[in-house]
Amino acid sequence: MGGMLAAGVAPTIVPASVLGADAPSNKIHLGAVGVGAISKGFLPAFIGHDRIRLVAVADCNRKRFEAEWLKNVLAGAYGENHGVRMTGDFQKVCTAPDVDAVAVQTNLHWHPYITLLAVKSGKHVFMQKPFAPTAEEGKLIVEAVKKKGVVFQVCFQRRCSLNFRWAAELALNGELGEIKEVICSTIGNTPRRFMPELPVPEWMDWKRWCGPCEITPYTGKFGIWPTELMSQYSPNGMAQCWGCHYLDLAQFGLRREDEMPIAVSGFGTVPYPGSSMTDTVVDWDVTLEYAKGPNVRFVENRTNKFDLVHGFRFVGTKGWAQGADRGFKTSIPNIEKTSLKVGKMPIQLPSYKGGIVKDFIDTVAEGRKECVMTQVEKAWHSDLLPQMALHAIKRGRKLEFDTKTYRYTNDEEANKLFAAQPYLNGWRLDDVRV
Repeated sequence: MGGMLAAGVAPTIVPASVLGADAPSNKIHLGAVGVGAISKGFLPAFIGHDRIRLVAVADCNRKRFEAEWLKNVLAGAYGENHGVRMTGDFQKVCTAPDVDAVAVQTNLHWHPYITLLAVKSGKHVFMQKPFAPTAEEGKLIVEAVKKKGVVFQVCFQRRCSLNFRWAAELALNGELGEIKEVICSTIGNTPRRFMPELPVPEWMDWKRWCGPCEITPYTGKFGIWPTELMSQYSPNGMAQCWGCHYLDLAQFGLRREDEMPIAVSGFGTVPYPGSSMTDTVVDWDVTLEYAKGPNVRFVENRTNKFDLVHGFRFVGTKGWAQGADRGFKTSIPNIEKTSLKVGKMPIQLPSYKGGIVKDFIDTVAEGRKECVMTQVEKAWHSDLLPQMALHAIKRGRKLEFDTKTYRYTNDEEANKLFAAQPYLNGWRLDDVRV
């Protein structure tokens, strides 16, 4: 592991004057870190874009380099001798001179270090959500992106989905009356039995996968499930991993991405210590209070009373409308037969034809400063909301928040939860600070 693996022939960079606008030298050279399940959903969109040339991928699971989907996508775009370098060492991708942009598609615990290394190396970054495990790490990313002047996009792709936009546009156009509350919901932890330790296969660099976290026994299960439910990898569990999507949509839909709550309170349930391999929050009911406008109530799919699963609902004086992964719903009768359809109402929300990946690519190619669909500090704000919800649960009290200092004013122990967890195994966050 750690060395570059030969995969076809390295791409040849030819001056644009020889081959014209489509010359390799005129394309954005992309490196991808992580080619697992999440990558399968997004990397083909990058590779299929005529402004992109994938030049390198990294993964600590070498078996993924032989995945049929990846081989087919690379062969379809570049031929059998595709020239894409493959390595177990993400550092060789993030710092490579011929890489212009990096797609970070790893589990959450690696997001800050890999993103900061890429930004420090002058690369543009497209990063999967969530933003970072803690507020401190997220703030470092915000500061680094601003200092280096690179393009950054976090993958809040649901901002582009009609299901969600329709509900938000109804609210913004006044069709729901005065908005009194926004409700957001996602899935919590499913407690799981401890699995037996297995020998680490030769194709897996398990120590590197664990990275800056405690090296846990290898069980053969190392994807989103169950590691996003284990606090050493994802301290806020699915409440952040997926919850950030719907809380972000509440911020986006209300056009208050620059605003933060002034207080957070509620309750939740976590497994009894030692009773489950997955130890993050199981269910919750938390309220985020704002100085102006409606509060946001954050609940869990299976225990909420709103018939809301993976989505958000705007509740107004005239009715409610919700966008969810399962579709759009509203209390307004026959709305689909009226003029209140997206495309007929005035459009209030930013949009980008082609979606969030194309937005990132075009922003880099055209030299724009920021993407249309997300901006780094606003995305960080959205990612802080589920973290704050978990802070209130852990502390068992209402926390009052200073929106200027980003500190709680009534609980110093709660403020410690904003700090990054110690980096282990020789990895140091200071090494990638910008």
